[in-house]
Amino acid sequence: MIQALNLILLTSSELSELRVVLKQSLVDGAGKDLFDALYPSWCHCATAIISLCFLAQMYQLASTVIQALVEEDINVKFLVQLDKLIRLLETPTFAYLRLQLLEPGRYTWLLKTLYGLLMLLPQQSAAFKILRIR
Repeated sequence: MIQALNLILLTSSELSELRVVLKQSLVDGAGKDLFDALYPSWCHCATAIISLCFLAQMYQLASTVIQALVEEDINVKFLVQLDKLIRLLETPTFAYLRLQLLEPGRYTWLLKTLYGLLMLLPQQSAAFKILRIR
C-alpha cells in the first residue's frame, strides 16, 4: 500500500505542489509538518522512506536508513523496489537532486546516500549501472 502511495506521490502531476512543499522541508514549517505526517506511514517500506527523504532533501536521514538496511535481510523483493527507485531518480521529479550532484562539497550526505545504495545493488544489475554512471 505504501509503495503505491509513494509511487503516486513521486509521479502524479496532480501532486507536484505537494512535492514542492516537501522540497522546502528544511526551511519551511509546512514542509516539515508534511514530512512529519508522512514519515510514520512511509517508514514501513525502506525504499519509500528513502525516496521521501530524497524529496525532502533530508539526505543524512536517508543515509542512516541505508546504513540500517545492512543489518536487515536484503531479499529479491527489496532489490526490485530499489531498482524502481533508481529508475525514478532519472525522472524529472528528481532533476534538482541530480543537479545537486554538481556540488559534492555542499551535498556530501547525498553522495554518501547514493554510494550506499550503490553498495546494496548487485553489480550486474541495470540499476547498478545507471547509478554508477550518474
